[in-house]
Amino acid sequence: MCSTITRVLIAGAGAIGAMVAESIYRSGKFTVSVLASHTRFDRYSRSGFTINGRSVHLPLTRAGSGEQFDFVIIACKNHHLPEVLADLSTHIGEHTLILSLLNGISSEEDIARQYGEARLPYAMIIGTDAVRSGTSITYTKPGIIYFGDATNTPPYSERVRSIATFFGQAGIQCVIPENMRNRLWYKYMMNVALNQLTGITRSGYRILQTATRTESARVLFEAAMREVIAVAAERGIELGQADIDSIYRTLDTLSPDGKTSMCQDIEAGRKTEVELFGKKMMEMGAESGIAVPVNTYFYHTIMTIENGAKSVP
Repeated sequence: MCSTITRVLIAGAGAIGAMVAESIYRSGKFTVSVLASHTRFDRYSRSGFTINGRSVHLPLTRAGSGEQFDFVIIACKNHHLPEVLADLSTHIGEHTLILSLLNGISSEEDIARQYGEARLPYAMIIGTDAVRSGTSITYTKPGIIYFGDATNTPPYSERVRSIATFFGQAGIQCVIPENMRNRLWYKYMMNVALNQLTGITRSGYRILQTATRTESARVLFEAAMREVIAVAAERGIELGQADIDSIYRTLDTLSPDGKTSMCQDIEAGRKTEVELFGKKMMEMGAESGIAVPVNTYFYHTIMTIENGAKSVP
């Protein structure tokens, strides 16, 4: 696989993808482009992006053009992944590395089935409060990208070293944890509880921050996370109270008015990623014989909201 990264493609121009693309672009050290197909290419060409109030015309690559890259960062919604993987078919070369910043715990498996495991370490982004409205993105915290093989000890694998060098040169904060699978489940635990609760209540992060959270919000939030802890334990992943406490500390660093992607989707009447959270928890709970009543409630409530939005003329 590629040991030197100079040409980067961002697949998915939502809040996370556009924020990362702009950070790489501003570094001035790499060629970076946003993948766009069909009408998106024309729309992005006309309007560009507005990021924290600045107009930015990020370079674009038309899907299917055949231009290949050293490094592809996928940052779309999970239900758009099949379409994005198809769009990437002519842009992945023999030595291209891929990183997924999708929510959940399964995107690497989905990508690897099409493009192979050798080019794809695990990854996630945490601690960002990026919000998208159309092609306008705002954030106060860019977050930290955690990535690596399932387990990592120095000097790390070649692909991990290559990506770490790139992030360092691009000025993007990253961490290589010793146990990356554990950290993926840590973020999944946070997303399952945070995204669904804030989506249902249509609330910003303040609903769970130390200075402003209510007891009722805390109870629901922690109950949903403890269901994830129980399901994770059946899969050999250890999470506990220290991880819950860490999540509260992370939330306290974010803008109180920042919103999760699910909250943004519900407010905009878009499809959510509830299948990735509540439904997946119901499936894994059933497989392990573990009751997940809070996530069952979250799933059916969000589906009711989604179906109600569809019925509006």
